Amino acid sequence: MANMASLVPGFEYDIFISYRQKDNKGDKWVSEFVEALRTELESTFKEEVGVYFDVNPHDGLLETNDVEASLKEKLRCLIFIPIISRTYCDPKSFAWEHEFMSFIDLASKDKFGLKTVLPNGNVSWRILPVRIHDLEAADIKLCETAIGGVLRGVDFVYRSAGVNRPLMVNETHPNDNLNKTYYRDQINKLANAIAEIIHCLKNGPDTTYVKPAEIKRNENHRNVFKKPDRSFVQIIKKIKGIIIFLLSIILLSASFLFYRSQYTNNNARTIAIIPLTNPPSDINLAKYAIGSMDAIITKLQEIKSLTVRGRLSSLQYLDTKKPLTQIRKELKANYIVVISISRTQKNPKMWIGLTKTRNDKQLWANFYDVDEEQLMPLFTSIVRTIAGELEIKVSGEEITNVEKDLTKNPQAYLNYLSASAKLLAAMGNLYLDSTTFKSIIKLYDKAIESDPEFASAYARRAIARSWGYHYRELNSGNIGKCWSDIVSATKINKELADVQIALGFYYYYCLKDYINALISFNNATAKDPENYQPLFYMAMVYRALGDWVKVQKLVDEVIKFNPQDPLDLTNIGLCFDYLHKYDSALIFHQKAINSNPGWSASYLNKIESLLLKYGNTRDARIVLDSVTRITHEIFPYYKMLFDVYDGKYSEAFHEVEKAGVDDFGSKAARYLNLAQICSYMNNKADAGNYYDSALVEFKKELVNDYHNSGSHASLGLVYAGKGDKDNAIEEGKKAIELSVADKNKIEEGEMNIILAQIYTTLGLFKEATEIIENSFKNPSTFSVKMFQMDPGYKSLWNNKEIEHIIMEYDKN
Repeated sequence: MANMASLVPGFEYDIFISYRQKDNKGDKWVSEFVEALRTELESTFKEEVGVYFDVNPHDGLLETNDVEASLKEKLRCLIFIPIISRTYCDPKSFAWEHEFMSFIDLASKDKFGLKTVLPNGNVSWRILPVRIHDLEAADIKLCETAIGGVLRGVDFVYRSAGVNRPLMVNETHPNDNLNKTYYRDQINKLANAIAEIIHCLKNGPDTTYVKPAEIKRNENHRNVFKKPDRSFVQIIKKIKGIIIFLLSIILLSASFLFYRSQYTNNNARTIAIIPLTNPPSDINLAKYAIGSMDAIITKLQEIKSLTVRGRLSSLQYLDTKKPLTQIRKELKANYIVVISISRTQKNPKMWIGLTKTRNDKQLWANFYDVDEEQLMPLFTSIVRTIAGELEIKVSGEEITNVEKDLTKNPQAYLNYLSASAKLLAAMGNLYLDSTTFKSIIKLYDKAIESDPEFASAYARRAIARSWGYHYRELNSGNIGKCWSDIVSATKINKELADVQIALGFYYYYCLKDYINALISFNNATAKDPENYQPLFYMAMVYRALGDWVKVQKLVDEVIKFNPQDPLDLTNIGLCFDYLHKYDSALIFHQKAINSNPGWSASYLNKIESLLLKYGNTRDARIVLDSVTRITHEIFPYYKMLFDVYDGKYSEAFHEVEKAGVDDFGSKAARYLNLAQICSYMNNKADAGNYYDSALVEFKKELVNDYHNSGSHASLGLVYAGKGDKDNAIEEGKKAIELSVADKNKIEEGEMNIILAQIYTTLGLFKEATEIIENSFKNPSTFSVKMFQMDPGYKSLWNNKEIEHIIMEYDKN
């Protein structure tokens, strides 16, 4: 049901009201609310306000119906009002997916954007939530994650002991409402907020806006017919109560002002360091830019009254084209130090400037020749200048720590800066190639050779060794060397945060000792609270342990830092994939793409999310086209996969046939894909030949790497395809055993999904069904939609037990 068109040309409605149908049953709360709002808007606006509200069960916008093409037209509105209940925040619901998320997408692209600036300078979302229940923290976070900010609206919640329900027009016991809100007042506040936003959208933020008078509530309206008691005792009690109340107010005000002054002082001195190179993307200059950034951050962190954003937070802006105002918002920094390293005929030249970002005012800037012999005193001088410009009172101890250099040897320091620049870039997934970690270690070798007491060089060499081993670029001989470096760094300076980070990576990547890894990363967080990376890696450790409650909690903490690094963002997206929260996963994979459009991994992760969520290849093909166009990479595996899912088996076969071995990881994997496609086409003869070839190749792989769980699982699929039941199950279970031994719950879950396919191929439906149901119920990389699309499970599609399971877990 709707009335009139929008007050602004080009929009269908002024207001779209979104809600779950179940919240309008019984007392028809939503319908009553809409009627009250319309009445209030009539007395607030001179014009007729266009409101869309769906009450017609045949309108095509209910959760049980298909989406009409007209829905996007109806969502072209100025303000979106979601009725946020305990059931609304459900990514699988119609209202969330096709209304809330669709409006965010549409509004972000229209001429106004998702936010508008009010006349008082505040920024308001065009989403005005009406909350009718107190929500769980996870639901609040889901909303805020969806839009990328805090949602503030008008509450219609009645809360008392044991009660959490919508506020009613006529309350029986209004005094018992702990929120002390009244329905009439809240309707008036909402109408006024709507009027303010629409005024700005129509006329611009700088025009005068006269706010409608708010209703002045009679606080004692409950007692208007009660005869006042004027006894002397009552008067004394009232006076006494007023005095106590005023004293409380004074004390609270004093506490608030003290807290605010402390908070303001700290927040007013939040600073980030941004490295740039001229010309951009010059790898030789980048080592100076990143190394200088790292050194200045290290020294600034010694000043306790200054909040310094972490290294990887700053590194993600290397050679950024973003304006400082945007960086300020993303990093929540009031000051930005820009380091720009330029190429000259002689030595590189450094321009460094300090800017107050709120008004884009440059406070100080200077040019320096990059003299490799004088880098340490140069960075000390720069930090002292920054502290002076910010009028920070630096204690004697802080001055000593700022002037204290990591090493007294200039050559050791230069090699350390070069190595650290490469290491930070590798950890941020920049400039990673086959020789990265070996070259990093050689530079740290030179630094330590020049200064054997260089604690930071030992600690970071240990980090490089563990990361190199994790990436399979370094052999297992580096595990012992990694520990030796940690011992050396600890003996020299056990207080270094880098020592704890090195320990965390050593336990996590080298030993799979997850408990000690968690302890070490937690210690690193305590020593360097502005560095969100230890929190992020703690989440990854808990992910390997399968403790998804802690994963979710830590990911929420990391998100508060507003990370911009694509590696971190897409990994956050993967966590949401495992949790079956595909809307959130897609948001973070897209953020990773936006952060680094040239990195293909984020696109491929987004493709997986789309397949898991929708069970079709339409949107996934669009993303594949994008990544192919942008990166010029070819992805035959995904082209083959899409054709298989769409039942285009001949096209899939030809895609694999013309692709190279490396496109599928190995000869064995390529043969297995060809065999399975032939099986789907009922070409048993060719399928048998390809299964035989795959069998030979997988056995070769296992001779070289017997503990490779993936090879065992794939070999199980080969045996299943050949009808060898005993060997198929044995290999499938062996893959799971190896994953359990490796203490990797993620890998264990993936091997279980392959075992389910082995059981399905063998016709062991009961065993397959048990695993499939468990994968739907618990965190996994499997979904109902994926099951319904994958022909490997075709023989199970019409199974009665599976149909019941799908009804329980498919809530889309």
